[in-house]
Amino acid sequence: MTATRRLVPGLRPADKAAEQLQAQLHAAHRIASEVRHGDGVALVLISTDLVVWTDGDIWWWWTGHTTGRGRWIYNHASTANAATAARRIAFRYEEIRGNVRAVRAVLAG
Repeated sequence: MTATRRLVPGLRPADKAAEQLQAQLHAAHRIASEVRHGDGVALVLISTDLVVWTDGDIWWWWTGHTTGRGRWIYNHASTANAATAARRIAFRYEEIRGNVRAVRAVLAG
């Protein structure tokens, strides 16, 4: 995985949002990721259990929980605030890794 990439001028909104989130995850939380560009959506691949996707307006990722009927429950965040979204995603990443100390550090701010 690449640590971070620079924003490329002329990218579509979803691509720009994914690149911004990738940069924020790396800068603030030292989380490496890859970005995949699609047709109107983009993915930020963090781990096999954590993929964030965006349409340019919202980021979505799986909470790790399901409903009583087995449907996955997702978190979402506006692309207007990459720092807040990155903090929430970093929390989920550390939760997946079972790193209780890191989860506490993310919560502390």
